Amino acid sequence: MSELTMCGYRCDLCKAFSQNIEKKDERGKLSAAWKKYYELNIPAANIYCDGCRCNKPDTKRLDMDCPVRNCVIKKGVLHCGQCNEYPCETFNQRKGLTYDEAKQQQGENFDPNEYNDFLLAFDNQSTLNQYKNELKK
Repeated sequence: MSELTMCGYRCDLCKAFSQNIEKKDERGKLSAAWKKYYELNIPAANIYCDGCRCNKPDTKRLDMDCPVRNCVIKKGVLHCGQCNEYPCETFNQRKGLTYDEAKQQQGENFDPNEYNDFLLAFDNQSTLNQYKNELKK
């Protein structure tokens, strides 16, 4: 499994991640998807993230005060999936939509390609559940 953010998002798939923006800037489409699925109104120009694990002095994150990041650091775990309290209220503040939740929410307006391209990176519940299941094996 690729490196996870502290809440279980996947930077490798995230269109807001700085390295992915450098390869192909799709922040306009990401902004539209966030508005459609999460009712977030973040202009494309404001979407830029070095990742929650980046600690350089000029680090940029979408949420510089992310409650999940603060909790994970305080508890000394790599990500929420390593915490005995997962899933908790703090995690739920940053829980992304699963494929089925997005499909149910959007009904006939659901576009599987749009989900896979712009929202799959944020399906942290499925990612962390998979992580926990792999530990049980």
